[in-house]
Amino acid sequence: MSTSSGANNTIEDDKLESQVLFPHFSGKLDQNSRPINSWHEKCVEDEAILADLNIRVNKAFSQKNKYLKLSQKRKLKAEELDTVMNDEMKGCLMNHMRCEEHHSELELAFNEGFNKFRAFAATTHTSYDWNCVSPDAVREILDDGGDMNEHKHVKAARKKPTDTTK
Repeated sequence: MSTSSGANNTIEDDKLESQVLFPHFSGKLDQNSRPINSWHEKCVEDEAILADLNIRVNKAFSQKNKYLKLSQKRKLKAEELDTVMNDEMKGCLMNHMRCEEHHSELELAFNEGFNKFRAFAATTHTSYDWNCVSPDAVREILDDGGDMNEHKHVKAARKKPTDTTK
């Protein structure tokens, strides 16, 4: 039974196919295919344009990222150099402070030494007025250089004190 019903189905299918008539659109199909073909060509052209634009946009993003990385590197380098400069400035300031400390220590030692020298010289060389010569005057003589005999402080020290008790 199953074979007879299966055979009946194939016969009915063949009948249906032969009964379905496709309308004849050969002229209309040719007329519709021209706009479709031109539309398809336009889409292909637009796709090529979009592909070119996509490549340009990708290159632009790549350049942008490249420049962003470069600017970030330069920013980090500038911050690093700023840190180094600040450290150097701190070091210079510390050295300056140490120099100031040493300078004040040297000033103190010079003044003490000169006062001791002046006290000793006053006892040994009584012909000079050693009270007129101050440590600042001696430092000025040493800083000026040149002929020390012509210096005003040296001339003042060589003057003999005048006796005002007469």
